[in-house]
Amino acid sequence: MNKAKNIVVTISRQQASGGAYIGHLLAKNLGFRYMEQEILSLTAKELGVNLADLAHKEECCDGFVEKMMKSFMYGTPEAGYAAPVRKPVLDEDLFLTESRIIKTIANSYDAVIVGRGGYSILAGMRNAVHVFVHASLDFRVTRLQKYNRISTAQARAEIEESDRRREKYLSTMTKTNWCDARNYHLCIDAEASGFDEAQRIIMDLVEKRKSDLEEEP
Repeated sequence: MNKAKNIVVTISRQQASGGAYIGHLLAKNLGFRYMEQEILSLTAKELGVNLADLAHKEECCDGFVEKMMKSFMYGTPEAGYAAPVRKPVLDEDLFLTESRIIKTIANSYDAVIVGRGGYSILAGMRNAVHVFVHASLDFRVTRLQKYNRISTAQARAEIEESDRRREKYLSTMTKTNWCDARNYHLCIDAEASGFDEAQRIIMDLVEKRKSDLEEEP
């Protein structure tokens, strides 16, 4: 019997659905590395920019105006050169760099990767388990309102904007619909299951995948 390969779990989630928290629980109970901000830090280092320059771009797609402004920062034949305040990073460069880092992680050690289109980047890998965590809008609004101490209206607006931007970004970068259940091995309604039960269900699937890999020739 062969020694099983490392296992990587990707968790895609709607904002305030509890996906990141479930990922923390899962990583702790399995003894896996939890990879979220660390991926962003490694990406910033590789691109030669400050972490703060990337934080606001997480799963957000640049619009026409932003791209136009970046071209002005470098100057055009019709306009004089203006030194950029910070080094601009295009969505494509960010996604490609994060993709390389995520693939390295997936081939190196057991890990839980949250966000960043991991389900698409690692699609087809036998040692990857892809999970989508979702919940009702009201549930997410209540959670965001509570933890950020903001109004209901503000929480709802932030979540709706986050959903819109994340869908646009992932659609552009991966050519997939991030809410399509066919992208994942498991979809969980965190409101219905609760966070502890959600991570237990994922853990069971991970253990099954480990067993399957051990049985492979």
